Amino acid sequence: MTSIPHWSCRMSVQDPVLDAQHIELLEMCRSIQSDLEQGGAQGWAFQQRLDEFAFLLREHDCAEASALRLRGQDLPHGLRMQRAQALRDIEALAGQSPSQPFDPAMARHMLCRWIQYHF
Repeated sequence: MTSIPHWSCRMSVQDPVLDAQHIELLEMCRSIQSDLEQGGAQGWAFQQRLDEFAFLLREHDCAEASALRLRGQDLPHGLRMQRAQALRDIEALAGQSPSQPFDPAMARHMLCRWIQYHF
């Protein structure tokens, strides 16, 4: 898995609220990745963190889309579709029952896909 990037000013979208959300989401990704690498990706607590992450992603994507529309900008259709699929994948992972078999490699892949299509 590639490492999760640290925030830099080059990632800024020139909106303090969205930039703060990006920082928070990257830190959550880093924390989830750490749990996956250390074998701590088990049980209800981890599932709840994934659920919170998915919820914040959806809120952020909506806020970012609104901010872009207010600026008269829009993401290309293909990128919007890729981002939407990456979000749905994370939501599906978060919605999985903790009693179901969990594939940490797939979870890491999903985190990286979201980051790839978002930054």
